[in-house]
Amino acid sequence: MTLLIRQATPADAAAVARLNEDFNKVRIDVATIAARLERCITTERILLAEIDGLAVGFLSLWFFPVVCAPDPYAEVAELFVEEAYRRRGVGRALLEEAIEIARSEGATELKVVTGFRNTAAQQLYHATGFHNLALQLCRPIVSEEEPPV
Repeated sequence: MTLLIRQATPADAAAVARLNEDFNKVRIDVATIAARLERCITTERILLAEIDGLAVGFLSLWFFPVVCAPDPYAEVAELFVEEAYRRRGVGRALLEEAIEIARSEGATELKVVTGFRNTAAQQLYHATGFHNLALQLCRPIVSEEEPPV
């Protein structure tokens, strides 16, 4: 098994679209993914995990320059490995590469958000040096025409 972690390019849009659909259950066409990969390069990097040339996982790394803190930070927004390839070090390798990229971009912290019930992901994050930091809350924003849910 040869594992390679690399930054996705617009040429990888089909693989990113497939993995994203598997993970988020959202279908985004390949052309849109390709355009976003190119347009978002300063604020987001997609890392692909390939085993023997097959894309089996991805990580979305966001970058945040901030006004009220001395240093920028980075955040792992998405981390997904296909079920057949889990528990082989793929997720850890994606995280380790994200840490190095974040460091090279000047970030002094790498944050991650995961579900309360996603204990497998929490174990991976704790094993790679993450600790509990805060409770994140979310509120949907709806247009004036839509009644709040």
